[in-house]
Amino acid sequence: MASDAEAVELIIRRLKEDRIPEAPFPEEIAEKKKRPRQVAFMDVNLCYPCGKCPEFCPVGCIEYLPEASLPGRGLSPVQDRFQECIGCFICVEVCALLTDYDAVRMYNTDFVEQLLGVEIGDNKPEPHVPAKAYEEYFSDGGSKSVRHLGQGSRIREKMTKEDRQAMGWAK
Repeated sequence: MASDAEAVELIIRRLKEDRIPEAPFPEEIAEKKKRPRQVAFMDVNLCYPCGKCPEFCPVGCIEYLPEASLPGRGLSPVQDRFQECIGCFICVEVCALLTDYDAVRMYNTDFVEQLLGVEIGDNKPEPHVPAKAYEEYFSDGGSKSVRHLGQGSRIREKMTKEDRQAMGWAK
């Protein structure tokens, strides 16, 4: 099984661009500067709150949901504050490749605006808007689930047999 550092190196190599930090916790948290094409949502029913995606988020927009926000869950999963999301796909790749939970999907910004009746702008909203579960929309089995419309890992589909072996996924 690959270490996190080896897995991150593989992810960077497969992306062919240096968009994932070399180590968790970026030294500087960036600010949103433009409206993204897509924003992330976590399937709160698939999320085992390991803490990986908040560590790698370059804008720090992923947070743990408040305790008891999902009845019957011991540990609170994470969700992003989609209004602050920059659409970088890092959380999607980290979740799919470092944890194998595959709980994060990216959704077209226009679609999310229409679905939730919100406006996603060029900047971080003021005042702060806390994350919500959105279980009915972005989780498998949700009453109005659109998870099938989200885009998952772009890297996983491109991985070679050698990449899978390096990650410890293939024998």
